[in-house]
Amino acid sequence: MKLEGRVALITGGGTGIGAATARLFAEEGAAVCVTGRRKAPLDEVVSVIEATGGRALAVTGDVAITEDCQRMVDQTTATFGKIDVLVNNAGTGPLMDAERTSDEIWDQIIGTNLSGAFRLIRAVLPGMVSRSAGSIVNVSSILAQSGMKKSAAYGASKAGLDQLTRVLAVEFADRGIRVNAVAPAWVDTPMTESVQAHTAMYERLKKKHPMDRFGAPEEVAQAILYLASDQASFTTGSVLMVDGGWSAA
Repeated sequence: MKLEGRVALITGGGTGIGAATARLFAEEGAAVCVTGRRKAPLDEVVSVIEATGGRALAVTGDVAITEDCQRMVDQTTATFGKIDVLVNNAGTGPLMDAERTSDEIWDQIIGTNLSGAFRLIRAVLPGMVSRSAGSIVNVSSILAQSGMKKSAAYGASKAGLDQLTRVLAVEFADRGIRVNAVAPAWVDTPMTESVQAHTAMYERLKKKHPMDRFGAPEEVAQAILYLASDQASFTTGSVLMVDGGWSAA
């Protein structure tokens, strides 16, 4: 198993990509802490993992709040003894015209997608540095590299996350810590349900993928697993596109 004996903390772990990653990591031998703002979906993920003999923990909290981030790390460490892998998956991103994007909405998106990831990284680094080992995977987006209308705040937050990934990869490479990102295109998750309900928009976006479909959360989870595991032992500072060919078109 690729993550035997490892402990992973996954933010936004109750649904979509986060939940799929938690289930896959558990199948590969990891103990998993899933975090999010809503307790019910987290508990459901934990129940599924424990039903198959895995170890899991749910911690509610908001990555936009520094104290919550530290509590997620502290509770994971108290329960499982360490954190080997951090997956920064928590995200938000209402699509909105730039002129209608208020300071509040801008700060919410940047605060969750970029600042939240940094807060978690900052909280796990002392433990990883002390063991000279660790893998951090940030969930970015194709919209970090491809401009799309109504995505000013979201695209900026994910572009910042890509650069944070590269900077930290260089800063901590000589201390045994790898930092990478995955950049999905459109994926069938609760976050994209409103788009899928709008048939014309859904068809238009689907056609932007040369594979002519949205991705599945499990497909992104497989990419995250690769980057988190020793199979990617010489990979750091990379942004792995999981986009059905969008970036190549």
